[in-house]
Amino acid sequence: MIQSIIQMLTSWNVVHSERTKLQHTYVAVAVAGIILAGLVGLLNRDVSQIIVGISLISLGIGLANTLVWALLYSLVVVKLEKPAKNNRK
Repeated sequence: MIQSIIQMLTSWNVVHSERTKLQHTYVAVAVAGIILAGLVGLLNRDVSQIIVGISLISLGIGLANTLVWALLYSLVVVKLEKPAKNNRK
């Protein structure tokens, strides 16, 4: 089981770029935080609300990061990747 997890993480590391890994991490932290808040909510409501707030902030940062990268890619990177035309006659 541990070998399959290591193999899965290794293939995930190879396939995805640093940007997508960061976005996956933000979403994973938010989901784990909401699950943790649900469990903590059984014992202490106030602490659970703080954890949910932190999870929502993480989700918001991940969404903002996604939007910024999408705008950067569509406005800047696409124009940089176009090959320069030679106007030789």
